Amino acid sequence: MSSTANAFGLNDVVIQAKQLASSGYQPVPKIPETLTQIDKSTYGRIAFKPSAQLWSSSRFSVLPIAAGYIYQRPVELYEVTPQSVAPIVFDKGQFDWPSPSFAQSVPANLGFAGFSVDYPLSGQDAKDLLLTFLGGTQLSVVAANQVEGAHARGVAIDTGLPQGEQFPMFTKFWLVRPDPADHHMTIYALLDGQSLTGAYEFVIRPDGERVSVHVTASLFPRTRIARVGLAPLSTMYFYGQIGQRPAGQWRPGVFESDGLLMHLGEGNWVYRSLRNPSELRINQFDADGIRGFGFMQRQKRFCYFEDVLARYEKRPSLWITTEAGFGKGKIVLVQIPTNSDLHENQIVFFQPSDTVDADHPVSFAYTLTVGDSSVADEPLAEVRRPMIGTAKVNVDDKTDKAYRINLDFAGGKLGGLAPNSPVIAQIDTGGTANVLEQAVVPLPEPGHWRLSMMLAPTGRGEIHVDATLAIGKKVLSETWRYELPSDTSRFGLIR
Repeated sequence: MSSTANAFGLNDVVIQAKQLASSGYQPVPKIPETLTQIDKSTYGRIAFKPSAQLWSSSRFSVLPIAAGYIYQRPVELYEVTPQSVAPIVFDKGQFDWPSPSFAQSVPANLGFAGFSVDYPLSGQDAKDLLLTFLGGTQLSVVAANQVEGAHARGVAIDTGLPQGEQFPMFTKFWLVRPDPADHHMTIYALLDGQSLTGAYEFVIRPDGERVSVHVTASLFPRTRIARVGLAPLSTMYFYGQIGQRPAGQWRPGVFESDGLLMHLGEGNWVYRSLRNPSELRINQFDADGIRGFGFMQRQKRFCYFEDVLARYEKRPSLWITTEAGFGKGKIVLVQIPTNSDLHENQIVFFQPSDTVDADHPVSFAYTLTVGDSSVADEPLAEVRRPMIGTAKVNVDDKTDKAYRINLDFAGGKLGGLAPNSPVIAQIDTGGTANVLEQAVVPLPEPGHWRLSMMLAPTGRGEIHVDATLAIGKKVLSETWRYELPSDTSRFGLIR
């Protein structure tokens, strides 16, 4: 390992990852069982003492997190300075524990589960939570005035496949100590798992209401992997946009993100509203040369959620801007049924078409941008609110045989349009539904327009809908994409 910060870099981690991949997988030993059996509340009362934080004189400060609860395999932390690369040693005296007796039961070499980094996001002297590495390959990042929500992961392995998902973990982190005035920080990480190893570089640049994390990575498989997901993101969607509110739930909506946005090419922006499915659901979108994708949280008003503790309207949007390694492939959206707000049941990632095995390592790079729903810098109007219900085709029908879909669009090229502008809808169902009615009307709020349509299933399987606003051949909005049951009586299962 290099002895100076300038000489130490991603290549040092690559060397370790390659060596590790050439041998069999040896998981990090677990911590004592007594500490794995504590509950979430008890674990939450374990805190690193602020007086012991690393780099308190820098704009960035680091607070290690103790192992315990579900975080059962310790990670190694190292500090990189111009003079040395030195381990950050676990010291139980630097933590506050739930009780004196609990502290006595903690072994002196317990170890770390991860760490968090604070930074003055608001521009004031006080520091705010910026990011957290905790559990597996998870990375949580927030911008100013936000709370933790959707998060990034280092890699996704066999997600949604019958053989079950694998969960590799970052086992070592090297934290490059920034100068006191630096506005960026670099972190290196070594990944290890049953099927592969990996070397990662994260360069974090906070800028108030936006935070960017540039990621450069290489993966070294031990064996052939059926599904490798690059730049995976995870979020929670319980209910609140489309469909029924579950019985007994008082909140209008419960979700960290409301949609998946994809930039598939020049002028081609697609927005897929999220759902809580009744059974495992996997959608795949052709994405050769994709330019970006991410989970958006577009509902920014407290009244959509009414939760003073969770503050879902303050959850961040996450956007991936692709660089090297995102050639031929597809975007995979995995949606898992959930009956609570405790589980992140939405996962999205890029799956490359190329074979991934021991003879075909993978290198890639991207930028993760975290902030509000404008992080993608989309130039087109966006879907602010989808509203769907069932409807009768004829007044004498005894049951609802069609869908009424209302989509509210705003922003982008809709701004400044006169109310009498000839805005039209472009609707494509691929033959899965007949468009019985459609209308585009301006809403009272300037720059807001509504597309209303009635769709009747043709019986050719699930309904697939793409809907866009335009004037003539000029596209004004992103494309809203969704699927609905061909049997309208099953609409009640959607949340």
